[in-house]
Amino acid sequence: MLYPMPKKIQLAPSQAKWQLSSTESVLVLVGLQNLRMQAGIQDTDLMTNLIQISNKAKALDIPIVDLYGDDLMQGMQQLGEYASSNPQMIFAGQVSPMFKQILPHLQSVTEHICVVDDAILLPNQDQHIQWIDNISGQGLHHMNSYSLTRLWDLSAPSNYVISTKGIMLAVAEQLNMDALEIDPYVDLKQYGLDSVAIVTLVGVWRAHGANVGYEDVLEHASMHELAGFILQSARS
Repeated sequence: MLYPMPKKIQLAPSQAKWQLSSTESVLVLVGLQNLRMQAGIQDTDLMTNLIQISNKAKALDIPIVDLYGDDLMQGMQQLGEYASSNPQMIFAGQVSPMFKQILPHLQSVTEHICVVDDAILLPNQDQHIQWIDNISGQGLHHMNSYSLTRLWDLSAPSNYVISTKGIMLAVAEQLNMDALEIDPYVDLKQYGLDSVAIVTLVGVWRAHGANVGYEDVLEHASMHELAGFILQSARS
């Protein structure tokens, strides 16, 4: 039985001073295959948060690296390759003894390490709280999945967010689908685009300069129509 994720008030505040940026981030998922095999995990806040941050990374073209078992060395090599262009390593997943062993090595590669504190798993809640306290004392950054995705959205380049690709991936994120699965000429409501998703998308697009409202999304119902409208509204 998985323990409830600790509340923010239970965790030591982050002492890190650096500013998170989507263009410099790489999302590192540790032991995700092991987590998926655990009974009952699909209905937990942990898996919801892991899916949320993974979908956001895909929507913003943020690289994702898996660190798992036999593929560990390959994953570490990928991280080394990203170190110059994407020095901000954002970690989520299973805090295993293996991860604790490689963390000091990663700190020698970059000072910009952040743990998503409601998207990690330790043996129990007490150890979860204690580990966050320990890494905070070492100067490592941590934040919850909501704060992470919001900062990623706000720091993303507007010319990417308001582009055909950015718009398609943002909609796909809200639908929890692959963008290629969406027919560009089908009403997005048929895929399950609801009012909450529309409000979220409108907020992101407006923050990046598009003159779009809730009714505009309803009026331009397909991906093709919607992307065309948003691109035109940003130019005018």
